[in-house]
Amino acid sequence: MSHYRLLFFRNLPSATMSIMPTTCASARAPKRIFRLSIVIFLAMLGSVPIASANDLPFSAPKVLSVTEATHDGVSKINLLSDDSHLYLTEWPAAQVIAKFSLQGANRSTIASPFSNVRLLDLSPDGTKFLVSAKEAASARNEFWTLPVAEGSPEKVGDLSGRDATWSADGTQIVFGKGNVLSLASSTGKQVHELFTANGSVFAPRFSPDGQRIRFTVNDSEQNATALWEIGHDGSNPHPLLPNWQYATTACCGSWTADGRYYIFQVTQTLPNTTAIITSLWALPDAGSGASQTSSAPVPLTDGPMSFGNAWPARDNKNIWAIGVRPTVEVVKYDPARKDFVPIVSGISATDLDYSADGKFVAYVAVPDGTLWRCRADGSERRQLTSAPMRAALPRWSPDGKQIAYVSMQPGQRWKLSLIAADGGTSREILQDSGSQIDANWSADGTRIMFGDYALDTGGISIRILDLKTHKTTTVPGSEGLFSPRWSPDERYIAAISPGNKTLKLFDYKTQTWSDWLTSSGAVNYPVWSADSQYLFYDDFVNDDESIRKVKVGESNAERVFVLGVFERYLGALGPWSGRTPDGSWMFVRDRSSQEVYRLSVELP
Repeated sequence: MSHYRLLFFRNLPSATMSIMPTTCASARAPKRIFRLSIVIFLAMLGSVPIASANDLPFSAPKVLSVTEATHDGVSKINLLSDDSHLYLTEWPAAQVIAKFSLQGANRSTIASPFSNVRLLDLSPDGTKFLVSAKEAASARNEFWTLPVAEGSPEKVGDLSGRDATWSADGTQIVFGKGNVLSLASSTGKQVHELFTANGSVFAPRFSPDGQRIRFTVNDSEQNATALWEIGHDGSNPHPLLPNWQYATTACCGSWTADGRYYIFQVTQTLPNTTAIITSLWALPDAGSGASQTSSAPVPLTDGPMSFGNAWPARDNKNIWAIGVRPTVEVVKYDPARKDFVPIVSGISATDLDYSADGKFVAYVAVPDGTLWRCRADGSERRQLTSAPMRAALPRWSPDGKQIAYVSMQPGQRWKLSLIAADGGTSREILQDSGSQIDANWSADGTRIMFGDYALDTGGISIRILDLKTHKTTTVPGSEGLFSPRWSPDERYIAAISPGNKTLKLFDYKTQTWSDWLTSSGAVNYPVWSADSQYLFYDDFVNDDESIRKVKVGESNAERVFVLGVFERYLGALGPWSGRTPDGSWMFVRDRSSQEVYRLSVELP
């Protein structure tokens, strides 16, 4: 079970094809990613995988190539384009409007009298922006027009709200304010309400013929979004995809210039993980007269990157989108410096585990989720597994010859597998219908203890596999417990009860479990001390994200250190932590960046 921060774009996952850089460069700036904090529980059942382009009919919409167009590393939202320039809202400090030339290599900012301004739309003639401006003294987000080139901004009547857009002829503005969708003239006059939703309204867009409006409704109580459609005169309001499997996480779409497709985004969980991506989808427009054989949405991207905030180009052959390239850095906490310092240079990885002699490291590569091993200095890297299988939580055998890891195949149960440290064919340790996780080797390497999720019987327990006899035994009284950890001297087993609040301790001498600790926060990624006297754990639920420890025989945890301001990466099982052979704490720092990408598409 893991605490998780959801990476999400409003006005916001690579496709599996290669990503090519372009010449559009700019000054470097701090990398910042916008996140919303939520709690997600470990899902062992898996989720429905997204279809890839190879699974779809030949005539289906698909992405042909992905090209990186910006390189400044600054957080971005609200992407617009006139096909010669890109325009974005960036957040180096306050919100500013950045302009990127697609022909050269320059970045500039659009002059504005506002301290906080956000792009909403580009006028049909390409001469002015529709923006939302909020001054410190005002609680309202007022709508203004801002010239692309020279001129003064003009207030759009007395209009304010969350989001707005022009009609295709530029004579009308549709906007969302609270839960009300309204229509006004381009000067902010003749305002009338079109629809009142059960949630906040945002991301409105006119169809190219001006007859329909599509928008997103956010239901904060249900943590859900939905796409809606309504006539320009307020007629026939209805959910756009009421019975679709991803309808509750769909949002933020735009029509292609010819009106034949509606491009929107969906946020969902990667199969068999708690990792979140946002992907782009194409919906054939039933009202466009096109000859599509199906009106069902078709996926354009399916990870490992997230893509969103799509802006279809006028040529109907390209889509501009903001993409997040997951990149991480493994760091350890240096008590002397009271800071985090990089370790194992040159790899983007999580879930590290050192061999017993400390010479080698097994890790999971980010973002593709494959298992690798290398020397402790990062040299002699070797890939051990391949996509689409994703690996997690590798553990070296005591003799350094094998690595046990969690294998997560799309649409299947989580399985513990073994692979030789030099590579080769992996094998599952058990052939049954349940899921396994959290491999623990015995000191002599003849047994593996693990958490078992026997979904056929509904049970959760801790089991031990004898690698010589291939027989398993269940630890007495372990039903309902997970995340087991053998103490180095093998006298104890520590495990967690559902909810991550209670730490349990099994004593082999007495053959009994006892309540060891009840935490006010949460117990995550427990690690024993080398002398088997303490258990350390990661508490990232309390406000003071910290590492804590509790001593055997005592019930009060002691805080070891507080992480402070630290951008942790949110992997398949949440933010990972571990220990180096010298006892230093390891974490994964998020170095992901948001850039604009051009998706070359085929839209038959």
